[in-house]
Amino acid sequence: MMATILTLIVLAMVFQGVLAVLNSILDAAGVNGILSSIPVVGSNLNLIWAYLFVVISDIGGWGYGASTEILGMGDFGMDVGSALAITAFIPVKDAALSALSKGVAR
Repeated sequence: MMATILTLIVLAMVFQGVLAVLNSILDAAGVNGILSSIPVVGSNLNLIWAYLFVVISDIGGWGYGASTEILGMGDFGMDVGSALAITAFIPVKDAALSALSKGVAR
């Protein structure tokens, strides 16, 4: 279980790095503002990028999201579940790094 949590934290770190590069490229092209202004897409843009990250890197089958039996959606459900798990672990990663830095500083 701890290995799964650590893997999700590392995946959240990698995803944030990919997201920073992607946002800088989209800002340079002038597309980021247009995407953010679309009503449904703009508010869920991080989840959309996380889903594409999972599909491109092919980590949806690792089982970090939800079981296909529960969702009944096959591979798409696994990819969406994994994207949700990675997105949900971004604040956990921030909290863990903050606690670690406070512990090391003592």
